[in-house]
Amino acid sequence: MKPTTNKKAALDIKALLPYLKGSYLSIFLSFIFATISVGAKMAIPFVSGLAIEKMKNGDFEIMGHLYLILIFIAVGALFRYLFDYVTSFLAQKVVKRMRDQLFNSLVATSIGYIDTHEHGDLLLRLINDIENVQTGLITGVGALYEGAVQILITLVFMFMLNYLLALTVILLTPISVVVSKFISSRNAKYFRAQNKSMGELTAFSLESITNIEAIQSYGLEESKEEKFESLNSGVKSSNFKALFAASWINPSTRLVNNTIYASIIFLGALLLMHVSDWNFVAGGFTVGALSSFLTYSYQYMTPFNEIADAAMDVFYASASLERINETIHAKKDVDEGKMSLGKSIDTLEAKDMNFSYDGKRMIIKDFNLDVYKGHKIALVGPTGCGKTTVINLLMRFYDSQTGGFYMNGIDSKLTPKQEMRCHIGMVLQETWLERGTIAQNIAFGKPEASMEEIVAAAKKAHADEFIRRMPKGYDSIVSNASGMSMGEKQLLCVARIMLMEPEIVLLDEATSNIDLRTELALAGAFDELMKGKTSLVVAHRLSTIKNSDLILVMKDGEIMEQGNFKQLMDKNGFFADLYRSQLA
Repeated sequence: MKPTTNKKAALDIKALLPYLKGSYLSIFLSFIFATISVGAKMAIPFVSGLAIEKMKNGDFEIMGHLYLILIFIAVGALFRYLFDYVTSFLAQKVVKRMRDQLFNSLVATSIGYIDTHEHGDLLLRLINDIENVQTGLITGVGALYEGAVQILITLVFMFMLNYLLALTVILLTPISVVVSKFISSRNAKYFRAQNKSMGELTAFSLESITNIEAIQSYGLEESKEEKFESLNSGVKSSNFKALFAASWINPSTRLVNNTIYASIIFLGALLLMHVSDWNFVAGGFTVGALSSFLTYSYQYMTPFNEIADAAMDVFYASASLERINETIHAKKDVDEGKMSLGKSIDTLEAKDMNFSYDGKRMIIKDFNLDVYKGHKIALVGPTGCGKTTVINLLMRFYDSQTGGFYMNGIDSKLTPKQEMRCHIGMVLQETWLERGTIAQNIAFGKPEASMEEIVAAAKKAHADEFIRRMPKGYDSIVSNASGMSMGEKQLLCVARIMLMEPEIVLLDEATSNIDLRTELALAGAFDELMKGKTSLVVAHRLSTIKNSDLILVMKDGEIMEQGNFKQLMDKNGFFADLYRSQLA
């Protein structure tokens, strides 16, 4: 992995600009507050130098100077507080906008992007990477912002005291900058590697916790612990490399700065010793002036040290911003449709459809289907034959390379996705419940539904009985992590589709987690739901699709056989063999 270049850093800064819109007043106020705060702080050594010089000459009436110093201290503290407040508020505002945009991008991105990235890693970007950017903004940018003002004001005071010493400081400054730049330019790769390893660890942890029951049932605890220990060791190694690389910046810059500081002391002492001989450069230079200049020299170097201290946070922020931008600019779920379908879908067909997830292995090959309105179509076949992929293509979670689904004679790619999906209800094999009441979960697709409609849908789905046995009935709080059985969760998902009453119903192994008795009871409810509606059912349990109007038997992405149950059994082909193997 190549080190981050100047061009890349410029791109990172440019990436922050859209989030600063509407915040220019805050930026301006920050500059004003920093200028006043640093100006007040920088005036203190100048006044103290005057007091020292006055006492050197035997005049100890310096109370006016002390009062002036106290005023500068109070003004500096007040405006430093205002500076910190405004910059912190601005940073929080920026990261909120960034977090909003990142979440919106995740929701709007293509299913393909989600499927090809670890979910734990995406979650890390939304939480940890955003926090890294926030810390980098507050610490790094704040140090740079205030440091730049401090350097400029310090230079003004140093030139007022002695231009030769001031020029010496300026000429030696690039050494510190070059050393810092040399080290930091080689450190970015370690922070990117650190974020990558942390993403892998988070993804593995999320996957393991989500599937803890399967891990324990197969006795895989030890192997998972070993894998976690291996990934954690990788995080430890990458963390150490990143921290060790960053730790070189501060001592290196401090060594250079202290060398510069010592050089100024030596040169200043020479000027005092030869003030009469070197009058053209040391004229008027006094012990008080040297005292003030040394203070300014130290304060001039301080911002460089503070920036070096903040370098680790800046590196974290830069690496995290790179990952955030990668997700924000990921391929979005394309929706260029403008043709309206009308109030209802009267015809549905698939024409010459070919699809591949990776562009290499074809999953769907020459798929053609004419779906009659109100018919029940069943998709059956061995695992991996493309059944669920057909459903994904119909919902336009993915788009086929050639051909596609046509609704009312219109290519579904030319219709708005939201409008098209309003006509379709889908029950998946995997259940998903939002944390909330049972009533809210049933009304997930129809939030405006009345309580009477929700209860009616639950009764049709045969969920009303177990719901009323719960402590608070329909007001009981549930989620995927609640103690409900898989069958009960699936019944709630089925109730959702009952409530929506869409024109097209897609059932992808919808009854796979429901016991046989409940499945038989649901069969009547599904028949009632599907009256006058088009339905596509993906089923592994072939006994559940006997009453289908058309059964498509798929293998390797192609339709091997088709017909109703009796026709396929009489044919005594691939379907008949599958059916008999399930009864054996």
